[in-house]
Amino acid sequence: MIYVYALQDDYLMPSAALAGADLPPNAVWIDLINPTHEEDVQVENWTKATIPTHEDMIEIEESSRFYAENGAQYLTASILHSTELKHHGIAPVSFILTGKLLVTVRYTDPKAFILFIGRATKPGNGLITPKCSGISILLGLIEAVTDRIADILEGVAGEIDVNSHAIFRRSENDKPMTTKNFRDSLNNIGIQGAFLSKIRESIAGVSRLLVYTAAIPEEALGKKDIRATIKSLERDTQSLSTYVDFLSNKVTFLLDTVVGLISIEQNAIIKIFSVAAVAFMPPTLVASIYGMNFHFMPELDEVWGYPMAIALMIASAVIPLLIFRKKGWL
Repeated sequence: MIYVYALQDDYLMPSAALAGADLPPNAVWIDLINPTHEEDVQVENWTKATIPTHEDMIEIEESSRFYAENGAQYLTASILHSTELKHHGIAPVSFILTGKLLVTVRYTDPKAFILFIGRATKPGNGLITPKCSGISILLGLIEAVTDRIADILEGVAGEIDVNSHAIFRRSENDKPMTTKNFRDSLNNIGIQGAFLSKIRESIAGVSRLLVYTAAIPEEALGKKDIRATIKSLERDTQSLSTYVDFLSNKVTFLLDTVVGLISIEQNAIIKIFSVAAVAFMPPTLVASIYGMNFHFMPELDEVWGYPMAIALMIASAVIPLLIFRKKGWL
């Protein structure tokens, strides 16, 4: 699908492009969503710029994601999507700057784009000016992406705090940590750790995009305040990257803590079996001796023989337990 956004005073006027239609003269942004080959060709005819395929966009080499061709600047960054769902996704989005026009190519629908479009298409939004160009739209989208990442990180931090509370502030009467609740905590912490790795990848892609954009010649950028905006966005991405590192370290600490506490619980269970085995060894020895079928065993013919054997077995079991308790092993 092709969506064209034309500059209308202080907001963007959206319209779905028809096959064979001409590009509006005041268009500043062409948004390609899951484009077909015919739609790629139509946009190429409008802009004289080659539209990258999905296979081109997923290339991870720096030279495949940031380059200039026939006067157009090509920038690709991985953007988060489907963050409200449990299977968080990340997918590349290509930004093409050709003259004063921005072309975006994407095969997902990140919420950052939805929020930016919803705001930019309203009059008096504070984002769009009468002299707005493609580079302004690009930086506006990147700002929306960074704001969205910041909101996501707040949610991740809250989830981590919930799991931390479940680990460190549980009741003494709770069951051992190897039960379902703690397995769920371990699973949730692992999910948050994996999500943070995707967020880190997205931030790194946006950061590289800003570095490449800052290197574009002054005449291609146009407005003088563009570089100041780029610097501000670079500082934002750096602060987000620092916060992701903090949360990642916290997740690693919680994972190590849960694994360590589960090991302690397992060791405590093994200790109980070990103590029980040691406690029953002497009574077993006594019972084994008097269970021998030797002919000459005087105690077997005495009245007090059976009570003595029972008392001896009880004493040999209780004495080791008292010693273990005195030493603090129980």
